[in-house]
Amino acid sequence: MRLLLVDAGLPAPEPQLWVHDRCGIPLYRIDLAYRKRRIGIEYDGQSHLDPDVFHYDRFRSNWLAGQGWRMRYFTADDLYRRPTHIVTTIHSLLIP
Repeated sequence: MRLLLVDAGLPAPEPQLWVHDRCGIPLYRIDLAYRKRRIGIEYDGQSHLDPDVFHYDRFRSNWLAGQGWRMRYFTADDLYRRPTHIVTTIHSLLIP
């Protein structure tokens, strides 16, 4: 996904960014991120369909949103069948 964004002319996102709580403790890692813009990009595979993982994902997503992160989630279908959708979505977030 990172190469898709870079090949489309977007700035390279930072891979595997840890987001810390107010005490500086790393809580959650984001697959790809634009740190200064607080844009996070996640690739969700089959494991995210497990009910326990899904509940954890929702808790995590809500916490990140509460910290000002604008998260976007994509799947294999997006990456392999709709790559332009990914690029357009992230591009629109990067526009000031």
